[in-house]
Amino acid sequence: MATLALVQTLFFSEPEAGRKGAAIVLLVLGLVFSYYVIPYLDLREDRLVVVNPILRHEIGLGAIEYVDTRYALNVGGDFGKVSAWAAPAPGRLRHRSHSTEDFRTLNLKDGANVRPSDLPSTISGSYALMIKRALEKPQTNTTYTKSINRLGVGLIVLPALAVIFTQLT
Repeated sequence: MATLALVQTLFFSEPEAGRKGAAIVLLVLGLVFSYYVIPYLDLREDRLVVVNPILRHEIGLGAIEYVDTRYALNVGGDFGKVSAWAAPAPGRLRHRSHSTEDFRTLNLKDGANVRPSDLPSTISGSYALMIKRALEKPQTNTTYTKSINRLGVGLIVLPALAVIFTQLT
């Protein structure tokens, strides 16, 4: 779809309009890619790596004080609160399709109240369960590192600069 939009703007319009249209298409592609493809979570032996479109967080498991799944997977501690874009909470109707296996995994009885975002069959719930199980073991790594996600920033800033440059010329 994006290739078709690029080909159409570059080859089937005036050269100046084609450059302007291609810059806008590349900006939209960069935004979509950085917000839907780049975010990820990586749970390692001693730390949790959260990569969002702009920032990258490396959190030692010993530094995590709480795990929450309201709206998205959130971990917190002395470093503040970090929201993981890669693990959003499910929709409000997700609770209708839960299974008894979800309750067995959480060691809950049928009829117990649980938020849909805590269910292990959801992305946020499965990561929260894995983090909570990892926190049950003694953890010594309490480091926290926050850095810029260069790829995400580049995919947003470079096409934006291209749009500004093509619109000004």
